[in-house]
Amino acid sequence: MMNSKAHEERHWSEGDLLLKLYALAPEDGASDGHLGSCHECCVRWEALRAARTEVLLESAGQSIPESRLLAQRKAVWARIDHPGKFLFSKWAPVAATAMMLVTGIVLLNPGSSPLATGMQSPAGNSGTASISDAQLFSDLSTMAASTTPRAVEPIRGLFESSSSKEEGSF
Repeated sequence: MMNSKAHEERHWSEGDLLLKLYALAPEDGASDGHLGSCHECCVRWEALRAARTEVLLESAGQSIPESRLLAQRKAVWARIDHPGKFLFSKWAPVAATAMMLVTGIVLLNPGSSPLATGMQSPAGNSGTASISDAQLFSDLSTMAASTTPRAVEPIRGLFESSSSKEEGSF
């Protein structure tokens, strides 16, 4: 009759057994009477106790002072209770939103170009530089016929001027 009552109660979960192992209150519905009368729960409880005893015996030579553990535990709880104030984490979303708004406004309303505000173009006339089609095609054919890229021409000019100085010094 006692055995049938024990099976009517729910079995202890792993969480319940761990709570009992560390002397904490198990969840509702798990009674010590069931643990004593149910063979399955009793076997699991004994295996858990034996494993803990084995771990404690192995680590007996490496004991950590209780005061250090207590100080560490207090520090963890203090940090949980009073999280640090991180200025960056608080203002990062605001800054990102502001930057996105400014970028959107600039891209949607690019404003006026420097040429339209009255600044002179490099050619000396205001507005866009205009050349004739014939001049454009002439420049393109000259660039296509050249075997040297345009970016190299200033460097070549440096060597030509230094070589002409050396020839003049002899």
